[in-house]
Amino acid sequence: MVKSKINSLFIFLLMMCWNTLQAQYVNTDSLVFIPGMQEPVSINQTVDLSLNGSWDTFEENQTAGELLSLFGMPGEGKIISRFGVRSGRMHYGVDIKMPKGDTIYAAYNGRVSRSSYYYGFGNLVVIQHGKSLETYYGHLSKYLVHSGAWVQKGEPIGLAGATGRATTNHLHFEIHENERPYDPELVYDFENNQIRTDAGDIENLAELHQELRPKGYSVNGPLSQKYVVRSGDSLWKISQRAKTSIQNLCRLNNLTETTVLQVGQVLNVY
Repeated sequence: MVKSKINSLFIFLLMMCWNTLQAQYVNTDSLVFIPGMQEPVSINQTVDLSLNGSWDTFEENQTAGELLSLFGMPGEGKIISRFGVRSGRMHYGVDIKMPKGDTIYAAYNGRVSRSSYYYGFGNLVVIQHGKSLETYYGHLSKYLVHSGAWVQKGEPIGLAGATGRATTNHLHFEIHENERPYDPELVYDFENNQIRTDAGDIENLAELHQELRPKGYSVNGPLSQKYVVRSGDSLWKISQRAKTSIQNLCRLNNLTETTVLQVGQVLNVY
C-alpha cells in the first residue's frame, strides 16, 4: 500500500512538472517582432496588419523627415556614380563601391516588398518604411531576406555584387517617396557616413530637395515631371524608365492600362 501511494505521488509530481513546463514554453517561431510595436504578434496578426496597411501607421506621429533622420548607412564605400543623367540615361540613385560579398544593411525598419532579380537592377531588395518611403538595394550577389519579411534598421539584407547591368561590384542605392526617386545625397552625407542634420527639420523629401539643393548638397536638378511619348513607348516602358507604377501613370493622366499612346503625347509622371 505504501509503495502504491509513493508511486501515485511520483506520477502526480511528474504531471505537475510537465504542466509547468508546457505553460512556460512559447513557440517563438509563430511570433513576429514588428518595427514600432512593443510586443511580438502572431503570424496571423502579421498577415492582417500587412493586408490592412496598418504597418504604415507605426511611425504615424513622425514626419517623413523625422523618419529619415533615424536612417542608418546601407553600406560604407566611395561614391562612384551619383544621382542624375549618366550617358544619356537617368541614374536614379547612388552607386557605392563595395567588394563582392560585403554586407548590405537595411537603412531603417520596414517590410521587404521585393527580394528578386529585376532587370538592370540584378538581384534587388526593396524595403517599405512607412510614410510612403522606400529604399532600393541593387546588384546584390546574394539575398539575406525574403519578400514579406520584416527587418530592423541595421539588419543584414544582402551582399554586394555586380548582378544585372553593372560593370563592377557595388551597391546601387535609391530612396523613393510616393513612388518618386530622390537624390540619396540629400539625406546622406556619404563622405562622413552620417545622415544630414537638415533631414529631420522637413516634412518630406520634396521639401528637403527644395531646402538643400541651393546649399550645394546635391548638384542635380529635380526630375522632370513630364514625359513626351516616343515611338515604341508603352505604359510599361515609361513606368520602368520613370521608376513609377503603371497605376500611377493612369491615375495622373486619366488613362486605362489599355489606352493607346500617341507619339508626342505629354504625360505627367509624378
